[in-house]
Amino acid sequence: MMKLEEIKSKLDGLSPVKVSFIARVIEALSNPPALNVRSVGTWLTANPEWTEYFGLALSVHHGATTEPLRLTAFETVFRNACEHMDWNVLPPESQTQRFIDMTVSPRPGMTLHLSLKSTAARNLSKTSLHISKLTEASWIQDIRKASQRRFETINLFRAYRQAVSHIIMLRAFRDKQEAPPYLYQLVEVPVSIFDSIEDAPVEAFASDGPRVPCMVDGKQVATVALDRSDAKITVSGISLSACIIHAEWQKQEESQRPGK
Repeated sequence: MMKLEEIKSKLDGLSPVKVSFIARVIEALSNPPALNVRSVGTWLTANPEWTEYFGLALSVHHGATTEPLRLTAFETVFRNACEHMDWNVLPPESQTQRFIDMTVSPRPGMTLHLSLKSTAARNLSKTSLHISKLTEASWIQDIRKASQRRFETINLFRAYRQAVSHIIMLRAFRDKQEAPPYLYQLVEVPVSIFDSIEDAPVEAFASDGPRVPCMVDGKQVATVALDRSDAKITVSGISLSACIIHAEWQKQEESQRPGK
């Protein structure tokens, strides 16, 4: 990593266009979004450098575009923040490996297999979240019997829970479609919410597009839907109270900026 004096010496040799570009980046970095740590001491928030790095990456991103940080960019920023912490970060073992997007080891003896999701849908709920595509499942379009749907669904979620330890979703809240997000929220969805699918009766799979409730301590915390049209698994109505909200980054207004 370059030291400050090295950075200054390199600036002297840059063209006016490059200096202008860097000035824009510095301006973005000088106005990071306001951080609100919603859950203190989690594996992501225990060290403030991780949340600071992530917030700075959001600043640089929106120094160039009003578009939300979508999935591919989110994966890159998440990886960079973890690598900044000197965590061991591995990609999936192969491009065809199901469910897992990244494996992270925040500390010795702790290995997390992550599925990363993002959404910038309009009118996001403040009390629940929606995963439009948890995973693909081509068999959905071929099966007609409820008992077979149940069998395949249970097997799929057994494999999913064995592979994935954490679902991490970045939610971008916007007032208008063309406006930059005013709030980013980083949420962890526990895969344990899918445990109750094992006990779902055959009747729950009777329709061509069944919607199976996910129960925790006698309360419904989500609904798993088998989408025949797109051959995918959707999870809706995930209660935020059943999740961990690690942190939020809120856009600062002009009057809130440092030095104003």
